Amino acid sequence: LAGKPAGADAKQAPAASGEFVILIGAFANPANVKQLQTKLGELGIKVFTEVLESPQGNKTRVRAGPFPNRDAADKALEKMKRIGVNGVVAAK
Repeated sequence: LAGKPAGADAKQAPAASGEFVILIGAFANPANVKQLQTKLGELGIKVFTEVLESPQGNKTRVRAGPFPNRDAADKALEKMKRIGVNGVVAAK
């Protein structure tokens, strides 16, 4: 993502590769991450995590997706909001 001009690989990447993700948040408590993964899994939404090192200690970044297009990501976000989980749709 860094260093690429916007839209630089739009023609090269197949749509099925998942161009959008939902940014949910970064959590210090692993139990919160597990609970979120379970709730979203029950909705059929794929979730992935990434451990981040911060001055306050390790945190786990949680994202949903990838989704093939913005519409699919928006629909998943609507489902998430119904159970009280917010996020932001972003290009991958």
